[in-house]
Amino acid sequence: MIKIIDCFTFYNELELLKYRLNILNEVVDYFVLVESTHTHVGKEKPLFYQNNKNLFEKFNNKIIHIIIDDFPHKFPNINIANNEQWINEKFQRDAILKGIQFINGISNTDVIVIADIDEIPDPNTLANIKTKDIMIDHNVLVMDMYYYNLYNKCTNKWKYSKIISYKKYNELDISCDDIRSLKVMKNFRIHNGGWHLSYFGDEKFIQNKIQNFGHQEFNKLEYTDLNNIAKRVNNYKDLYDRKHHNLKQIKLEDNNYLPINYDIFLKNYF
Repeated sequence: MIKIIDCFTFYNELELLKYRLNILNEVVDYFVLVESTHTHVGKEKPLFYQNNKNLFEKFNNKIIHIIIDDFPHKFPNINIANNEQWINEKFQRDAILKGIQFINGISNTDVIVIADIDEIPDPNTLANIKTKDIMIDHNVLVMDMYYYNLYNKCTNKWKYSKIISYKKYNELDISCDDIRSLKVMKNFRIHNGGWHLSYFGDEKFIQNKIQNFGHQEFNKLEYTDLNNIAKRVNNYKDLYDRKHHNLKQIKLEDNNYLPINYDIFLKNYF
């Protein structure tokens, strides 16, 4: 049977990590979790997974934990104006390779998921891939996208989470970040691919994310002010007033594709 290797970058999203591991455990053979001692803007941070491993003991035999301590750009020498924070993000994602190299006996038909922690594959879709009902080359998992909670759905689909056969991975011979950036033809899109649960956290969590992620053009007081964040969340507005990010309110009973077991693991978000 096909092995599935779920690879993702991780910062501090312990709640989403618990959700991801629990719903994917039955279909995923290995989890490659990459975390860094620094944020993408180069500031020191705790190793949140390392420091909370006891919470995930039942998954430890499947988790390949990669720690990055050698970001090329660190505070205070990082140059945000030159977008060096994006180099750090790419560096972290490319370290997924180190995790894959730990796995023995990968066959050409085995598949690799390349995603961020908040991009959650649908376990039912992965199960169909595992039994070869869906054949994988280099595909995109088309995901429903939510901001803040399960009532606030984006009208656009998320199309950056990739799934690729080990054979194609070797043929391309490019980095994991470059694989994520490759465009995929429509007939290689897998619908019902999962759920992108973006900004799922309280106001301080969202503030911290804005202050430390790649999009430093948004790291301004109008967007990081806790009261402003709360107003946007409560009024179902995009954090940055972007015209192309359309959000709509949706009731749970009107949603026919909710995240699996949301009522168990995502109780804070509905």
